[in-house]
Amino acid sequence: METKQLSLFEASSIVAGLGIGGGIMAVPYLAARNGVIPILTILFLAYGLSLLLHLMITEMVMRDEDGKQLVEIFKKFLFGGKAGQLLTWLFFILVLVNFYALLSAFIVGIGDLVVNLTGLPLWSAELIGYACAAGPIFFGLKVLGVSEKLAILGIAAIVLILTVASLGKPLNTVSWVSWSVRPALAMYGMVMFSFACFFSIPQAAKGLAHNRKLIPWSVVMGLGINLVLILVITLMAILVSEEVTELAIIGWGNAVGTWATILGSGFVLLAVLTSYWSTSYALAVILEERLGWQYRTSWLAATLPTLMIALSGFTNFLGFMRIAGGMLAILISIMVIPAFRGSKKHGAILQPEFSLTRWGSSPAQVLVIVAYLAVAIGTTLAID
Repeated sequence: METKQLSLFEASSIVAGLGIGGGIMAVPYLAARNGVIPILTILFLAYGLSLLLHLMITEMVMRDEDGKQLVEIFKKFLFGGKAGQLLTWLFFILVLVNFYALLSAFIVGIGDLVVNLTGLPLWSAELIGYACAAGPIFFGLKVLGVSEKLAILGIAAIVLILTVASLGKPLNTVSWVSWSVRPALAMYGMVMFSFACFFSIPQAAKGLAHNRKLIPWSVVMGLGINLVLILVITLMAILVSEEVTELAIIGWGNAVGTWATILGSGFVLLAVLTSYWSTSYALAVILEERLGWQYRTSWLAATLPTLMIALSGFTNFLGFMRIAGGMLAILISIMVIPAFRGSKKHGAILQPEFSLTRWGSSPAQVLVIVAYLAVAIGTTLAID
C-alpha cells in the first residue's frame, strides 16, 4: 500500500512546486518593465492576498471529512440542488482545460531547454521532457513529496551559487520608482498566478493527516518559498542580465558565464518539473475521484494529452502561461469564496483545527474577489 504520510517540508514543497515554475520563469520578464519599489510592492502585496485566499481554502479543505480534491469539495459546499451535478461537471471541465494548458506549457519549457542544450529536434526534446515530468507521478503521493523536496533544495542551491557569482559582476542601472498601470497590472497578474498553489492544498492535507495542525503551516511555508525565490531571481535577472528573457534564468546565467548557463539550465529543468509534478498529481487524483478510474489510468489521462498539446505547437511558453493564468483567475474569483462561505455553514460536521476567524470575514472575502478580478485583467493586457 502507498505510504502517504509526509513531513512538513515535503508537504510545503508540494505547495510551492505547483507555482514555482511559472513564477521563476515568467515574472522577471514582466517585472523588468517596472521600477524596483513597484516590483517589491507588487510581490509582497500579491503574497499577502494570495496567502489569504489559500488559507481560506485550507480551512475549507479541513472542514471536509472525506479528504477530497477541490472539485468534489465544491460539489459538497457550493453546488447544491438539481443543478448541482451539472455545475460540478462544468467546473470539472474548466479545471481540466486549465490544467492541460499549464502542463503543456511546462512540456514546452522543458523542450526548449533540451533543444538549446543538445540541438535535438523539438519533438524529440518534448518527448524527453514528458518522460522526466510524468514518470515520478506514476508512483503516487510519497514519491511526489520526496521528489518535490529534493528539487526545491536543488533550486535553492543553484540560486545561491548564481547569486554569489553575480556579486562581482557590473550591475545594470535600474529605476527605483518608475511604473505605469499597464506593465504593473501585467506583472501583478503573473505574480498572483505564480502563487496559485490552491489545488495542491488537498495533497498537503492528506500527507499531514497525522498532524493536522501542520496543514496551514505547510501553506504559509510553501508560498513563502515561492516568494523568496521569485524575489531573488527577479531582482538578480534585472540587475545582471544583458536582456531579461522569457526564461529569465537563461539571461541571468549568460551574463555570469558559460558554467552558469549550464547551471541555469539545470535550474529551469527543476523549476518546471516541480510545477508539472504537483499539477499533474492533483489532476490525476481529480480524474480518479470524478470518473472512478484507477489511479494509473487517471495518471495517463492527466499527462499524455499535455504532450500532444505541446507537440501541436499551439503557442509559446509565455502564451501558455498567460492563457492558463487568466482562466485560473476567473475560476478562483467565481468559485472559491462562495464555496468557503458554504463550508462555514456546513462546518458543524467537522470542525477544523484551524480557522481564519475575522480574516475570513465578508470584507476579507470581497478583498480576495477584487484581487483576483484584477488578475484576470492583468493577464489579458499586452506587455510589449
